[in-house]
Amino acid sequence: MKILQKSLNSLILAGLLFIEPAHTNNFASAQLPQTSASKSSERILTKDELYFGLSKPGGLTVSDVEWEIFLNRVITPRFQQGLTVMDAYGQYLNQDGKLIKEKTKLVILIYENNLSKNHMVEQVIASYKQTFQQESVLRVTSTVKLSF
Repeated sequence: MKILQKSLNSLILAGLLFIEPAHTNNFASAQLPQTSASKSSERILTKDELYFGLSKPGGLTVSDVEWEIFLNRVITPRFQQGLTVMDAYGQYLNQDGKLIKEKTKLVILIYENNLSKNHMVEQVIASYKQTFQQESVLRVTSTVKLSF
């Protein structure tokens, strides 16, 4: 039995010597190589995240119907190419230093940056603040690379 075990170990060792060693300078990538077609579809655009708090002064909240009307009449006509709306929950310190916790609507807009689109975002924010007596609407702007 010992001789059989020794022979088997020798055979395994000999087999390992014939295996090509791994190259340590190659890195694996989970991404497929880019083709010229995928490179041509990449675009650099602007992404705005708008956080609309749903609490109103006096303890009231913006209702689902009020939100849908605002979305359909104010936001969608300005960004017909598309947008994303998500339900969120946030908190912040108001002007009086009071911690406000509230349900929030997060609207994500991706568009070509120009003065007209920037003005449209500002109009949406101003309209929401006026319509629902809001202190502010949080706007987070970043540059993104988009591809389909």
